[in-house]
Amino acid sequence: MRLLPGELRPPRDEPQRGELLRGELLRAEIRKLNRPLSWGVAGAAALFCVLLAAGGAHNASLEGQSAALTHLPSCTQMGVPPGPRCARAEVLERARANQVREQPARTAAQLNPLAAGAEAAGLMASLPGVLALALLAGAHIGGEWSGRTVKNLLTQQGRRWRVLAAKLVSLWLAGVGLIVICWTALAIGGPVLVHLNHLPAPHQSVAHALSLSGSQVARALLVLAAFAVLGVLAGVLTRGTIGTTAAVAGAAIAMLVVASLPALGTWTPATWVQAWMGFPAGQASITSLPTNFWSRFITASGAAPGHLAGLAGLAALLAVCWAASVLAFRRMDISG
Repeated sequence: MRLLPGELRPPRDEPQRGELLRGELLRAEIRKLNRPLSWGVAGAAALFCVLLAAGGAHNASLEGQSAALTHLPSCTQMGVPPGPRCARAEVLERARANQVREQPARTAAQLNPLAAGAEAAGLMASLPGVLALALLAGAHIGGEWSGRTVKNLLTQQGRRWRVLAAKLVSLWLAGVGLIVICWTALAIGGPVLVHLNHLPAPHQSVAHALSLSGSQVARALLVLAAFAVLGVLAGVLTRGTIGTTAAVAGAAIAMLVVASLPALGTWTPATWVQAWMGFPAGQASITSLPTNFWSRFITASGAAPGHLAGLAGLAALLAVCWAASVLAFRRMDISG
């Protein structure tokens, strides 16, 4: 806008102040996460990842030793009559034996410092991650009602959707931080565990390891956002620390239970997570070092939805939960 000589520029304090308040609000919510519970959850996540890796490396070492001494059973030993059934049984036994022999090398590859990001992302985008975010959401969101600080928070920022957005983003960032912590713990402890258990050196390039980690971490970001918005919705509806934590954990378990139902299992939030993350289904997910704690609980038959269906389902879940949270919070009477 052109100004005449001597004319003053119109003040722009209000827009600038609004932008500053939004930035300050998010920073304030991030600072609230700096509490003993958050550090305890972070430490527990790191310890869980390392202990799981230690158990997986030990199991892979034992399986590799037993596979070297095991011979394929004959059809007579398996109790299968000669013929086509015998041939199919031999093929299955040979595939199972090869899978066991590959476990040491596969586990060593999972514990590669660069590839360990895929392991960390898979764990945090499954049951351990949603339980950790349930604890954080209980204190970070439900705690506003338990501590009677909601009214003070809305006094500082009157637009309620901005308050919820800051809560959502800060909780999501906490989930991303858990992936980083788990990845760091595995990157430090992984090579040590590979050496102690005499696992073979993984033959994978740096590009392949980084591509695998980058792909899984990127996919996990959407899953963490879905878990975080569940925490926001649970906090708004239950208005308490314990209620929020219990509601998020209960919702996650309920999703896994519903996913096992033959009629609904293919089109539930649990299968959307599985499809988007590319988790192997059923028994295929049970390996020496689990890549996730999610798909092993899904027993529904039939073809699983693809990546795009998982993406669409998670996006819809995120939008519906966010809209419900904003609507409920906007209509809520805040008395203290």
